[in-house]
Amino acid sequence: MHDRLPSVAQHPAKPCRRTRGFTLIELLVVVAIIGTLAAIAIPAYYGYVNKAKRTVAINTMSTIRKTLEAFSIDHGEYPEKPIDFTTGLDNQARTVFPPVLLDNIRNDLLSIDSYDLVGEQYTVTATAKDSEHTVLTLTPQTLNY
Repeated sequence: MHDRLPSVAQHPAKPCRRTRGFTLIELLVVVAIIGTLAAIAIPAYYGYVNKAKRTVAINTMSTIRKTLEAFSIDHGEYPEKPIDFTTGLDNQARTVFPPVLLDNIRNDLLSIDSYDLVGEQYTVTATAKDSEHTVLTLTPQTLNY
């Protein structure tokens, strides 16, 4: 008599189901999460871009003020109207703005809308390149926007 080990019952081979990739539900959840993050991040990003453009315009206007004050100290008066903001010259062909500042004005401001001189007070009005087209008003004492 042979001692036999009990044989293990042979089961027919079950097809092995391998999962490859993601299910449709998983993909939809990921797309929904990305969409939600984008809906939050994109407006915030554009808000920061607009704020940066406005800040750059304010800084350029402050540089314009300093340049006008330096001109006043050098010449004893503010430049005569009109100032050509493409050449930087006033109506007496005196240089008011150096080329570097003119480049900043072109790059940082949408437009210089006006330069007015009444007595010893000037007013420069410009528009920023932000999406709201913020109007900036510069006087010797203030910069409003």
